[in-house]
Amino acid sequence: MEGEERAALSIIEFEVLFRKNHKFLCMVAMDYVHDPHIAEDVVQDFFISYWQRRDHVQINTSFEAYARRAVKYKSIDYLRKTAITEKLNTRLTIIEEQAVLQQEQEDQELQHQRYIKIMEMIQALPQDRRNIFILHAMEKLSYMQIAEKQSISINTVKTQLRRAYTALRSKTLGLLIGIL
Repeated sequence: MEGEERAALSIIEFEVLFRKNHKFLCMVAMDYVHDPHIAEDVVQDFFISYWQRRDHVQINTSFEAYARRAVKYKSIDYLRKTAITEKLNTRLTIIEEQAVLQQEQEDQELQHQRYIKIMEMIQALPQDRRNIFILHAMEKLSYMQIAEKQSISINTVKTQLRRAYTALRSKTLGLLIGIL
């Protein structure tokens, strides 16, 4: 019975200390962290820690002086941990940005190499077939327009385009097989 009465008394004493010092300790924390929500958290952490260690804590000064000093150090510790986290986040952001930039450069280089290969394949086509292909694929002319411009029949345009696309597909397939 006496132990239970002592525990109840300790809770009551703790509640009195909390109510008496909470606002003051929040102001102390605010001087360091400059954020009311964080200050509340720091003070709450202090009171939780104090409650958990209440049997082992020896206060040589007043509770107010002890609590002020403890909240000050908890606030400084919070700032230190936040600074380290921010530094790590900044480093990670820089590393991620560098990786993205490097990937973009590699992608651009790969696109450029593909463009060169395609242009080489187009250049390898016979002259007339190449001209018809360029007029159709790059200049977007219709079969009729190409036939008029080259003074050939539409069937010749169709045949030459079919042969151009077939040749380019087979060379592209050969390139893909070579890459794999």
